[in-house]
Amino acid sequence: MLKSYFVSGIRNLLKHRGYSLIKIVGLALGFSASMVIYLFVKEDLSYDTFHPNYDRIVRLLTIDQAEGVSSKLVGVTPPPLGPAAEAELPEVILCTRLSGGGGRLDLSYEDKLLKCDAAFRTESSFFQMFNFKILDGKKEGTLDEPNSIAITQTLSKRLFGDENPVGKTVKLNQNLDLHVVALVEDPPKNSHLQFDLLRSLTPAQTDSNFRQFLESWNGISMNTYLLLERPLPPNALNPKLLAIALKNKAVPYFIPVTQELKDVHLKSKEILFESNANKSDMLNVYVLSTIAVLILLLAAVNFMNLVTARSASRAKEVGMRKVIGAVRSQLIGQHLTETILVTLASAILAIGLVMLSTPFLNSTYQRFAVPGVLAQPFSVLVLTGLVLGVGILAGLYPAFVLSGFKPIHVLKGSFKSSATGTRLRKVLVVMQFTISIALMVGTGIVYQQMQYIYTANLGFNRDQVITVALNGRVVNKATAFKTELLRNPNILSVGTSSNRVGQQLGRSGITPEGFSNQSNIITSVMVADDTFVPSMGMEIKSGRNFSLAFDDSLNIVVNEEMGRLLKWNDQVGKKISLQTGPNPTDLTAYTIVGVVKDFHFATIRHKLEPLLIFYNKDNQAMAIKVKAEGMTETIAFIEETWKKVMPGSTF
Repeated sequence: MLKSYFVSGIRNLLKHRGYSLIKIVGLALGFSASMVIYLFVKEDLSYDTFHPNYDRIVRLLTIDQAEGVSSKLVGVTPPPLGPAAEAELPEVILCTRLSGGGGRLDLSYEDKLLKCDAAFRTESSFFQMFNFKILDGKKEGTLDEPNSIAITQTLSKRLFGDENPVGKTVKLNQNLDLHVVALVEDPPKNSHLQFDLLRSLTPAQTDSNFRQFLESWNGISMNTYLLLERPLPPNALNPKLLAIALKNKAVPYFIPVTQELKDVHLKSKEILFESNANKSDMLNVYVLSTIAVLILLLAAVNFMNLVTARSASRAKEVGMRKVIGAVRSQLIGQHLTETILVTLASAILAIGLVMLSTPFLNSTYQRFAVPGVLAQPFSVLVLTGLVLGVGILAGLYPAFVLSGFKPIHVLKGSFKSSATGTRLRKVLVVMQFTISIALMVGTGIVYQQMQYIYTANLGFNRDQVITVALNGRVVNKATAFKTELLRNPNILSVGTSSNRVGQQLGRSGITPEGFSNQSNIITSVMVADDTFVPSMGMEIKSGRNFSLAFDDSLNIVVNEEMGRLLKWNDQVGKKISLQTGPNPTDLTAYTIVGVVKDFHFATIRHKLEPLLIFYNKDNQAMAIKVKAEGMTETIAFIEETWKKVMPGSTF
């Protein structure tokens, strides 16, 4: 009997090829779109799950309760907090710390010179806590020795080719020897920690400054992770961590808190100063999942509508089958088999479309969704349930309604004139249009958001500006480099700053004129030269910009938001003091000489915050304003000039 259902179903599909093709392709497109979204959602939910102790690892964060900052949660803590927690709390069995992660390193080996952007300083416990595999070299106490490094397969291939890197020595910025002690497997793409090089956190005997930094409770600057004895409720350790910080006289308005490892990728939207590659947002998961369900529902409704629309034309077929002896169960089985066959064909076609489109979508959206996830048992179970569910739902109407009609009524055609056949289709069409309109409205909102991002007034002009990063070794040559660049008529101006606009700025506590030195005010800070503001097209609202005609070593420029925070109508001439020594009373006063119009130095998502700009002639980031014409030649000139002024450094 089942065989006859399949044979009859296939014959019916082949008999109406155009109609069958529309059903199969329409449903397949809905399936494939939903499958791709499913793969992206699975990708986001898979972050850091490859660590065996995934549910027992927490990251330490700090709530910055100081005035002047709107982004209160930051991903750094006092450097000694992790070791102190490991020593004093029975719930903590291991701690590991990371420092760095930003900035460019120049690595050289023999005649090779290359740039490394993803480098951290860390300790051997890093490999005990996380499941990053050491392929060769020292596996115990890996990074205990000063200036020892572990490098990934990718970086090893770039530096040493097919040679074994363990035991070799590379130079950092042409002046420091780093010894390769381990070869590490490249971090999985679903790790929030992405690195090429790990350098020992242990300071050299002569590096007293870094040793003092590791022991200081006066600031927050270290990424810290704890491995717990067992999973604990969120925030269970927070009071104990705060007690440790206060006991060691840490800054009282820096409140340490924990974040579970499973939340790092998707629940860190507002966290600043963190090492978190490719972080996303749990809201994206909810939105994408909703869209996938709506698309799937739209495709299923469309399919059901097509099936029910054709069911009226098959009413006489049902009547004839009943006349020659077919029972109702056989008719139900026949119709359900046909719809399940169509759904199965659509699912197979959809899988093919997903296989073909995923590499392109991964490249376009910088994702790493793997179609092979669809072959996992859970995914197969979901897909099977989907095929059966959609097939059965779409076949319910013709299977149960048509099979229940009396042959005499059907053969007379009274079914066509009844409201039974049209009522369901009307409901389905209304549902179809409702979902379509909802998706179109959502698309319109996203479009408006993107237009806002592209057209928002950022407070600076980013057009025709090339930014170049200078590492610490060549910063002192910034002025010479700038002088050479300005010889080219296509280069209009060149300015330097401590950070490229859009990169995370540092923060500092300040004591404004008229405020007590006990006030807990923190603002963002950056350093710039006298040509940075005009090169970026920023506007001085009052006072003046930095100038070579003055000694600006103790002068500062602030933004408008600083005046709002301090309730100063006229900021020019006012003084702001900063701590420049180990004691709170070691203050240096800086005079405000200018107010720059507010500009977005973080993302548009973040509220504008007060900003303080110091003066320095040579800095780590360069903004080069160029003419639109001859861009290729101008970039080539910049690179050529770089190599002439700063040989041995990567451009």
